[in-house]
Amino acid sequence: MQIDRAILFADVEGSVQLFRRLGDVRALALIEDSQRLTTGAIVRRGGKVIKSIGDGLMASFPDMTTACEAAILAQQGMAEIEKAAEASSLRLRIGIHAGPVIETADDCFGDTVNIAARLSAVANGGEIVVSTQIGAGLPAFLTPMLRRLGTVSLKGVGEGVAVSEILWSHDPAVTVLPHDIAKATVAPGRVRLELASGTGQRWRSQFGGGKVSVGRGDTHQFVLTDPRASRDHATIQLTGEQWVLSDHSTNGTFVVFAGEGAMSLRRKELVLHGLGAIGFGFDPAQESAEALRFTVFATKARSSP
Repeated sequence: MQIDRAILFADVEGSVQLFRRLGDVRALALIEDSQRLTTGAIVRRGGKVIKSIGDGLMASFPDMTTACEAAILAQQGMAEIEKAAEASSLRLRIGIHAGPVIETADDCFGDTVNIAARLSAVANGGEIVVSTQIGAGLPAFLTPMLRRLGTVSLKGVGEGVAVSEILWSHDPAVTVLPHDIAKATVAPGRVRLELASGTGQRWRSQFGGGKVSVGRGDTHQFVLTDPRASRDHATIQLTGEQWVLSDHSTNGTFVVFAGEGAMSLRRKELVLHGLGAIGFGFDPAQESAEALRFTVFATKARSSP
């Protein structure tokens, strides 16, 4: 039977490394704790656990709002487990999508399920990622928590998908800049970008913004020699208070955020955040040649004299 559902996928980031670092017994106990906590959050918000998948699970909800509420509860609970257990790498990745699914007695199938699974894979540990289109329909108390991340290519999905993150953390040590209110709340130039190439070349943005171009042509700030790169391959520019990577190439641009697999862009845009690496025509997780490493960070703007 086909019916509208919100589908949530959640799994523990870096579980293999967790077992190596903590040992089998302690790591398994922590993962079981995380699954119990996540299951509890799902049930409390009216969801149903469809199945366990390794160190993660899949759940179904009647609507997107309850799915997001459960995800926030799960992340808040995981933060407490992480703090109590001093397990700095115990973090949950969550992806949510909503739409029609084929629902059987014990499973769900369809594009909605596939997209939710891919969104979970896009998320970093501690993040909740949703499609921007679905996020736009959330109620007023949730929409201020959305930060647009850009457009990403999801495996098995024919076209780019615009994605957003739900900013659930209230940690004062974390600086978050929701896209829709950034211009009203952040002084111009506060979000800075630093780039470093494998050849030792560096670039750091100044207050007030900036733009960087990359390609094989000799007029670019970062000149590439790899034959897979295009003459005018990509640009990175401050738009509002976000550093946006735009691909203009033939072979695509590949981005790896810290601890994750590569996202591919082909004539698409992606908002850079945190730490990561960019490959121009190649996957920087597999090759280090001419990879461009980036750091996005927030700092105080200079005061007027």
